[in-house]
Amino acid sequence: MASFVSANLSHELTGGMVAFTLTTKIRFESQEVGHRWLLQYEFKEEDPLVDDTISRLRPSEAFGTPDASLKRHYFIPSKDEVEFSFTDEIAAHLVNTEIGKEEVYVNIQVLPLEAPEGFVPAKTRTNITQVDV
Repeated sequence: MASFVSANLSHELTGGMVAFTLTTKIRFESQEVGHRWLLQYEFKEEDPLVDDTISRLRPSEAFGTPDASLKRHYFIPSKDEVEFSFTDEIAAHLVNTEIGKEEVYVNIQVLPLEAPEGFVPAKTRTNITQVDV
């Protein structure tokens, strides 16, 4: 079954944007190599009551699109360990969900597509990066 070896989130402030960098390593079983997979991830802001979803779209632009905050990457692994690095820029005002620093993390999933029976999705969560916007 696919599993996450590592998942890390970091960021840089650039003007009015926050550039998040997500790096992850995924391990696959030999029978899972060569099949199509979906890697999807979503930025979240930790909150004492309910964690906030951080999207690159303003709520009015995302209206009617329930998964507008999800980023997707389709791939076919050619070896048993695959590494990815993604950089996403999000406007600072969309990251700023409360007073003070924002505690941002990413939920990540890898899902088998068109795969033989028995392939299992995997999910994990990154570390929290403190963003002062």
